[in-house]
Amino acid sequence: MRVPRVLAAAVLSQSLALAAAPVEFNRDIRPIMSDTCFRCHGPDKSSRMANMRLDLRDEATKPLRNGKTPIVPRHPEQSEIIERIFANGARRMPPDFAHKTLTEAQKDTVRRWVAEGAKYEGHWAYQPVRRPQIPSGAENPVDALVLARLKQAGLAMSPEADPRTLIRRVSLDLTGLPPTPEETEAFVKDHSPEAYAKLVDRLLASPHYAENQAMYWLDAVRYADSAGFHGDNLWPSWPYRDWVLRAFRDDMPFDEFTRDQIAGDLIPNATRDQRIASAYNRLNRYSAEGGIQPKEYLAKYGADRVRTLSTAWLGSTMGCAECHNHKFDPFTSKDFYSMKAFFADIKETGLMPDRGENAWGSKLLLATPEQQKELDALKSGEAAAKTTLEAAAQKLMASDPGWEKRAVAARESGALAWKYVAPVSAKASSGATIKVYTTELLDSTWYAGGSMTADRKPGGGTVVVSGPIPDNDVYTVEIRPGAGKWTALGLDVHQDDSLPGARLARGADGFVISEIEASIGKQKLPFVLATTLKNGEHPDGPAMAAIDGDPKTGWKEGLADGHSEMISLRLEKPLETDAKTVITIRIRQEDEKRRAVIGRFRIALSSATFGMPESGDGKQQMEAVKDSDPMCPLNFAVDRGIPKDALDALKVEPAKRDDKQKKAILDFFEVYRPELQPELIAYERAELKRAILEWSIPRVVTTEATEPSITRILPRANWMDETSPI
Repeated sequence: MRVPRVLAAAVLSQSLALAAAPVEFNRDIRPIMSDTCFRCHGPDKSSRMANMRLDLRDEATKPLRNGKTPIVPRHPEQSEIIERIFANGARRMPPDFAHKTLTEAQKDTVRRWVAEGAKYEGHWAYQPVRRPQIPSGAENPVDALVLARLKQAGLAMSPEADPRTLIRRVSLDLTGLPPTPEETEAFVKDHSPEAYAKLVDRLLASPHYAENQAMYWLDAVRYADSAGFHGDNLWPSWPYRDWVLRAFRDDMPFDEFTRDQIAGDLIPNATRDQRIASAYNRLNRYSAEGGIQPKEYLAKYGADRVRTLSTAWLGSTMGCAECHNHKFDPFTSKDFYSMKAFFADIKETGLMPDRGENAWGSKLLLATPEQQKELDALKSGEAAAKTTLEAAAQKLMASDPGWEKRAVAARESGALAWKYVAPVSAKASSGATIKVYTTELLDSTWYAGGSMTADRKPGGGTVVVSGPIPDNDVYTVEIRPGAGKWTALGLDVHQDDSLPGARLARGADGFVISEIEASIGKQKLPFVLATTLKNGEHPDGPAMAAIDGDPKTGWKEGLADGHSEMISLRLEKPLETDAKTVITIRIRQEDEKRRAVIGRFRIALSSATFGMPESGDGKQQMEAVKDSDPMCPLNFAVDRGIPKDALDALKVEPAKRDDKQKKAILDFFEVYRPELQPELIAYERAELKRAILEWSIPRVVTTEATEPSITRILPRANWMDETSPI
């Protein structure tokens, strides 16, 4: 019985100590009223009952229509709320339908508060921070405050922990990591009076302290390495994370920490760090899903900024006010949308592209001075090469007015078409299974104009890879093309829904071909130019990277749904073959990206001046092939030497062509005419060097200001409402 009496004495002592302390509204009363009263008698006018409001002192202390006054300061016996919370039966508050009850201790606290004068306080988050009076009794002010509170509660300090326990506790508390055995032993052996202070100083100076503190902030501001909605693809946000780590490590003043994140981009002559900090405004979730309503998602993005800022900086939850006036805190819908309007000048789109050069909207390139100097030089060289190429092309076009008709006629005759060759053998260095489908039936499932289509037709020389998926692989394919004279080799990578990597690769989110090589026996067949139609090409993986001799670069595809992808490789000089000639092709996939290996492909040769790659548009292929045709639509060549946009433009009278049509024709002409090969190769190589360097440099999403959009107070967050107040 000894233990229960001791516990009872301790509880009674604590209760008496707390009872002697003055009642505080924010600490003691607001939690009670928010939970049990404000639903019917709080800020929300639409749900208020009896025209009684308890969240504001002026309202709570004035008489109601029935003559009774909810709160009469210092007179609980005259206060209606005291009478009602202590009542029985139907008059008791809260009512039974609210499914809320007050404990006797809570009732007594409310009565004491009224008796003490019913002093209200503003929302706790907006009260000025007051430095407390430091009680005597300890060398450290924090210890003095803790001791005073323990004394008030009738408690005493625990005995001092042993050194091993102490270093473990403080290390976990400050850094989130346990101490190493060596650190523990050193602390145990340090008997100086400053041992603990030195330990704390060392931990505070540790980068792990910054990491531990930054973790909570990053959670509060919704930091993530990916975009959240839809495909949840990775995006370049990590430099902001590193900025936060540096801010905590360097003890950045909080006013600067706040300003740089919310408005770093608006500061005149903003530094790089300030622009990185402004990535805070872009940390909300984004969607790249093609079927969304952009206006709806712009509303979501803006609302998320209000919720994040109010939580992280204001210590308030304003989310409820997106649809209606807050029921428990003093926020109206107008307050919510006024804060949203503060961010209405952020440049963004509702449907946010998540792939390619324009992915994620505004970004900041984080080049070193040396990288920036080199990049500027490469951009200048690339621009000069492009100017030279276009000038030569324009001059050649002007001197040969009949070229358009000849090109179209050559296409119609089939002279520009590819010849697809079924391999006589194929193997993978990884040991994966490779099968060549010629006359055998092959199941294919692909995207065509946004719809899934399936077919079972002869493979027509399609190579299918299956079995275990390796991180890297090299496919060795042998073809026997027969008699002919060839100018280019083509690799046509087929889409299929069985391939998880953008329907093109056996893994990852697309494929990377680091190098394509060809030979006859020991004789290498050099390639001098590689081109694609760039339907889904990654900006850091242009076609020329497949023939640059660098295994660290590669042709990267995976950004376009509904397309197969073809690369055309121009031979250094025309190649003549006969019936016995065997060409060996090696497709090296040795990039750092794991499992970015192709799953289905065909090999082709061209005897044209230069074989333009096929677009591989599944919809166009479907439209061009009849159901009765024995050929699978994926094997059907639609462009036949001239891309569709260029062919359509060539059918328009020259005087009526717009700029887009003129560019399509010029782009085709630059590749089509062999006379322009030196200038074209110079430009493509310059583009490759610039792309490889530029996309090796880190970047971060950043805030960019634009003309503010209109912000309306949306009833129930109805983003389609165009009539609500601005």
